[in-house]
Amino acid sequence: MTDILVFSGQSNMEGQTEKLLDSSVVKDAYEYKYSSDTLVPLRDPFGENLRFDGTLGEDYEDSMGMIWHDKHVFGASAYGNTSMIPEFCRVYTKETGREVIAVGAAKGAAEIDYFMPGKPGYEMLVKKTKAAVEKTDSFSGRIYLIWLQGESDAIAGKDTETYIKLIKELAHALETDIGLSRFGVIRVGRFTNDERDDAIIEAQSRVCNEDDLFLMLTEEATEMNKIPEYMNPEVGGHFSALGLTKLGRDAAKTLVENIK
Repeated sequence: MTDILVFSGQSNMEGQTEKLLDSSVVKDAYEYKYSSDTLVPLRDPFGENLRFDGTLGEDYEDSMGMIWHDKHVFGASAYGNTSMIPEFCRVYTKETGREVIAVGAAKGAAEIDYFMPGKPGYEMLVKKTKAAVEKTDSFSGRIYLIWLQGESDAIAGKDTETYIKLIKELAHALETDIGLSRFGVIRVGRFTNDERDDAIIEAQSRVCNEDDLFLMLTEEATEMNKIPEYMNPEVGGHFSALGLTKLGRDAAKTLVENIK
């Protein structure tokens, strides 16, 4: 039996770490590549730099600035470094005994609005997930979305009630359009380091308590922000390779505990 895990959000979900810790293949796990319509053994670096038309784009380089964002709907782990996805799937497959297809649907610097129905992030997430389902004849019917997003909404000053409204609309639209089983939240860490972070953190905590479609996978990001080894020393506000590995491992354990 095969489960689909969709990994969505912004740069910390893409993976913007300082190095590549491990590039070994994850047993019983595959990544779906929309640009080539293929399943490949899952490993880091994860993801594909996908253009808005569904074709393969360019690797991100610092000199590109917003030019890369203007051309791409989703991105791969930056600079070919570590993401959380292989470790998440390593735990999931081991504990459940199920095969996994991982779908990358993250883009750095994206506010939640980008992923709402009718917007490019949503439309490609749905297309890519449906295409991944079609690639397996052993699909279990389980589709889980793992969400790490909100830093850009904090920067923009989005208030708690607005974020709650939007994330609920997003999750229930995906429940209808792709048959989403649960919307798993890795609660966002601190990026602005002021009350704007608090608004998003509160929104994500509340929605997981108020709506059964949501599942809080871990709240540890805000504590990890205080531990230097878990943060990327080269890019402020982003987790290190070690930090994302820990987030992926711990979040997967929670998901597994809630589906057995």
